[in-house]
Amino acid sequence: MIDPISKGIDDFGNSLLQALNSVQGIFGKELSVANPVKDNVLQLIGNTPLIKLNRIGSEHEGIHFYLKAEFLNPTGSAKDRTALAIYLDAERRGKLKKGMTVVLCGAGSSSVSFSWIGKFKEYPVLCFVPIQTPPDKIQVLRSYGAEVVVTNESDPTRLQELAEEKSKKINGWVPEESLNPAGPNFHFKTTGPEIWRDLGNKVGAVISAPGTGAAITGIGRYLKSQDSKILVAIAGKKTSPLIRYASASGKIEKETIDLPSVYDPKLIDFHFTATEEEALHLQADLYEKEGIFVGLTTGIVMIGALRLAELVKRDDRREPFNIVVLSPDRV
Repeated sequence: MIDPISKGIDDFGNSLLQALNSVQGIFGKELSVANPVKDNVLQLIGNTPLIKLNRIGSEHEGIHFYLKAEFLNPTGSAKDRTALAIYLDAERRGKLKKGMTVVLCGAGSSSVSFSWIGKFKEYPVLCFVPIQTPPDKIQVLRSYGAEVVVTNESDPTRLQELAEEKSKKINGWVPEESLNPAGPNFHFKTTGPEIWRDLGNKVGAVISAPGTGAAITGIGRYLKSQDSKILVAIAGKKTSPLIRYASASGKIEKETIDLPSVYDPKLIDFHFTATEEEALHLQADLYEKEGIFVGLTTGIVMIGALRLAELVKRDDRREPFNIVVLSPDRV
């Protein structure tokens, strides 16, 4: 006599195996992209997940917000993508060769990413920072392998000039992030397709902080090449050149603003601004309501996303509308 409990367990096990086989048959190709074995640490860059927000923005019926978690890149920012792209491009073109020194300026996320990858690739890294740079930021740069030179300069333009002058003297290499098309091209090849793939081609809008404009340019170009109706937006402080350019009233006024050459303003459908107080509030909400601890910049971008949602509602869209919020860093 067959034990009914054993038979039930066997039937359940067989059903589970059949279900797993079906899932593998349907998703096997896509799941194979997630290879858990990496040849080196640089392969951890990119393929960051989308995190759905369940409480923030829930008042906007039919609109879903997803955080593109760029803070999960190895050094904690989207700049890892840009730095890797520019290193590979410089090596390919012969502009950066073994033994050359990488010369940077500033103590932001970009310098951290370039220092880390430079250390991994065994290039000496020299970084000029302004005198008011906090000691903890200097220590972070040194921890990632950079030799840090504290200068009396506070003007970013002058700091860049110092880096270039030093580079010429020692036959070094300056990345020139705001001029190098390798940055937006890398986002076109990686970040944009990741978003398109992970949302099953159902992207309504994407919004980013201004920065150099490389990320939103590359992502925007890719997504609009897939669907021209996708909205592309930026959200930042009023002092950002990209925001000031959008707010300029005429051609002459626009010509006085020095835009990064990697940025394509024609791609941007909407521009939003936010105060530091507003950003701090959203930053706190992301932790309190969603359990996500991220930098102040994400708070700014999230404010822009919520304001964009208001415009989408006025447009009376009936189908679910997905807004992707680029979360660039965790500090």
